[in-house]
Amino acid sequence: MENVLESNGRIEKSVQSVSARKQMLAGIITGQVAGLIMAVVVMFVFAVFLGKNFLFPVQVIGSMAFGESALQGLNFGAILAGLIFHQLGPALLWGFVFGLFAKKFSIETVGTAIKFGVGLGVIAMVGPYLLIPTLMKALHGVDIWGREVPIFWDWAAHLVFGISFAFYPMIQAKVGSRALN
Repeated sequence: MENVLESNGRIEKSVQSVSARKQMLAGIITGQVAGLIMAVVVMFVFAVFLGKNFLFPVQVIGSMAFGESALQGLNFGAILAGLIFHQLGPALLWGFVFGLFAKKFSIETVGTAIKFGVGLGVIAMVGPYLLIPTLMKALHGVDIWGREVPIFWDWAAHLVFGISFAFYPMIQAKVGSRALN
């Protein structure tokens, strides 16, 4: 009997471990989806409301590597760098953090995912307020991001990012069903 209980305990821990990995993976994937949704919305805003080209905000992100030259015409190197920096930087980081929250707080509903996502979007504003200006000034002597991206639209973009975590329950279900196949 003792061996059966011990075996059941190991199985339960193993199931919990698999579940935790699925929650983390679903959080990371959702962060990538949310980052892409955010990027598309910001590109639309820049094109429609700010009179810039559709890819300009991605070029502004790419200016982290290319400086002012990123903003001259259509700089494809800056566009590629901007996409990579955004998706493999903040979107990946915040997706990972969301996965930790999902694991700790059992996020299962769209409403709960949105609440945690919006909170995460607000916390992510540490980037535009502290991290980006520090890096930009150190690398290029000027905060290109702060100069080119109106703070209202930055906040709006981060709220869109947070709301996009509404997809988490659906992505978590897909990740879970893939693991069973």
